[in-house]
Amino acid sequence: MSVIKQVTAEQSSELLVGHVQSLDPAEDNKIFDLLYEYETVQLVQGAFSRKVQFAGTHRAALYLEEYGSGSHNFGHLRGNRLAFCLPISDTGANWWGSSLSVGQMPIAHSGRTIHATYNAGQRHIVMILDREWCAEWLEIGSLGHAVEINTIFDYNKSPFLQVDPERIRRWTYRLCSLLMQVSLGNDETRKAMFEKELLTAARSLLEPGETESLNNSASKHVVEAALTLMDVSEPNVLNIALLCANLNVSRRTLELAFRTIIGKSPLQFFTDRRLCRAYIALRKSDQESASVTDIALSYGFTELGRFADRYRKIFGELPSETLRQKSKKFTPAVEI
Repeated sequence: MSVIKQVTAEQSSELLVGHVQSLDPAEDNKIFDLLYEYETVQLVQGAFSRKVQFAGTHRAALYLEEYGSGSHNFGHLRGNRLAFCLPISDTGANWWGSSLSVGQMPIAHSGRTIHATYNAGQRHIVMILDREWCAEWLEIGSLGHAVEINTIFDYNKSPFLQVDPERIRRWTYRLCSLLMQVSLGNDETRKAMFEKELLTAARSLLEPGETESLNNSASKHVVEAALTLMDVSEPNVLNIALLCANLNVSRRTLELAFRTIIGKSPLQFFTDRRLCRAYIALRKSDQESASVTDIALSYGFTELGRFADRYRKIFGELPSETLRQKSKKFTPAVEI
């Protein structure tokens, strides 16, 4: 079994990433000692196996787990936390004695005992958030709808959340991708992106229904707020998850607003905007004192081949040609 480094609450403010495999139910109980107080009981004869890939900070955690044999886990979340379980491969698992129907997602909170029975091949991804931190962000409702955490996680309510199956599928894919991204590094930027993406996921999963349409006034408000936020933060570093979390809107709301007002997705628009600003910088630069690489990097383009390809599709020439032909007139296709 791989060993997970034990950390204190103070140490866990950094982003911790790793993976572990347990081959013994006795050792399995130690895997998530920081998050749960629980016990694993092996239910079938044969070798026990549980693989876990994880990432977490002191207020947010994400882990992907796969069971190689049947077992029953029971216990509760430590501290004051919320947990969301998104199934990937459901092999007839039971939560609190009930199997999942289409569109159901198990949820839990500190104080509620968790009972889960898994069969071999069961795979799911679990998101855990500090309850107070989550409520602080999701109950603001300045642009998006306020999400009342305390009413959703009422003790008398069902431990299953009814969510559109397609939304569960999309977030399962995004969260698995996020887990792979943060495993590539452990810096402050990745930590912030990790936490904000989990908040965005929680908002999308907890909202009673994703927005299907926005009127022009609401769309204009969201777009202008997004433009302002990008200008005062890091205009050349685009992260849609951070943008959604800071605006307190879901990805769907942001997408609809931009398509209503601009006719493009926020990702497309901000990429085009950075391309246009790079074009202007190249037109103004002296070939002897500036390089295409320096200008591309300054506007957030780290893959120079893709930058040149996108640039040529919009402006009809390579960045190096723009730098050499300063006298050539061209009206940008994207309004700054």
